[in-house]
Amino acid sequence: MNMGFFKDMRNLQKQAEAMTPPEYRGMGGSMRQMRDGVAMANQTLSDLNSGQMQAQTLMATGVVGQATIGGIRDTGMTVNENPVVELDLQVTSPNVPNPYPVTHRQMINRLQVPQLQPGTTVQVRVDPMNPQSLILG
Repeated sequence: MNMGFFKDMRNLQKQAEAMTPPEYRGMGGSMRQMRDGVAMANQTLSDLNSGQMQAQTLMATGVVGQATIGGIRDTGMTVNENPVVELDLQVTSPNVPNPYPVTHRQMINRLQVPQLQPGTTVQVRVDPMNPQSLILG
């Protein structure tokens, strides 16, 4: 075997160790890293549940309005293979006298993404107490 291969492997291992934060090194560090990962996963699930509850509330009590899409960006996140996107919207709502801008983040069914292009007008449900809080639908 080529001795350069083992040298390269040793160098890669040293680089990996140097990139690992000190608090995650060693056996105790591995446990701490695992605990932190579980805590982050739990927070993400909690945020998703909170978002679902808010969406249900807005669908039930939100004021129906219209929004024109000014821009759409992929956040890099997906939920059940559906993208979470960030939309720049110009919202018109019966309880606000003038159209106003909102940047909104929402999971979109991947089959609906082609329909959500800049210039498209969509129906929204707006929180009557907070016009910045809304949901498409």
